Amino acid sequence: MTLISTISELKANWINLHDLDRAKAIRTIHIAGISIRQIANQLQMGESSLRRLLVALDAPIADKFLARKGKLTTNELVRRSKAAGLKRVALHREEIALEQAREALKAAGTICEWLRNKGVGGSFGEQIIEEVRREFADRDFFLNLPSAPKAHEIPINTIIERSQPKRAIDDNADPINWYHEWLCRWAFFAFPDPEVRDTALDKALQAQWAR
Repeated sequence: MTLISTISELKANWINLHDLDRAKAIRTIHIAGISIRQIANQLQMGESSLRRLLVALDAPIADKFLARKGKLTTNELVRRSKAAGLKRVALHREEIALEQAREALKAAGTICEWLRNKGVGGSFGEQIIEEVRREFADRDFFLNLPSAPKAHEIPINTIIERSQPKRAIDDNADPINWYHEWLCRWAFFAFPDPEVRDTALDKALQAQWAR
């Protein structure tokens, strides 16, 4: 097919073109800055008909090959294109969920290691994490914190150090409350994805039960 880059060329050649070639020409013209509505008006066709052709153009390669052989209709291409699109969305969601699960497992390990290093594991660790979970359930907590930084730009050890409560812990202070405040702050900044953070806290809590 000769590249068709103007509406007048497309209109002149329309009757001789396969639907997929029509769709390619429409996309080329659209990318050049002409709206689908303008193209439709100048072709004296319905906008929905042109958009339908563009959907068909996104069908799997094997299906477009069959269409050019006359073994699939444009309507079937549209249906398969939509089905393929839904599948891509589902796969993308699965990939995101899998990545979140990996990040949550890693984050839980970081929380557990921090508790061990501070000597507050076991039953104390349980209490601290439970308090943190309740804190995150309270939306007002977030109003008292600045915007979360991009965690990947700051080493997690730096985030933890900077998040330590300004007041020093002493014999008169409640250590559970002090460590819960600290964990609340650094977890908020280190794990900005709420799904990852909540899952990590749940897994870290389960790990404390096992100790």
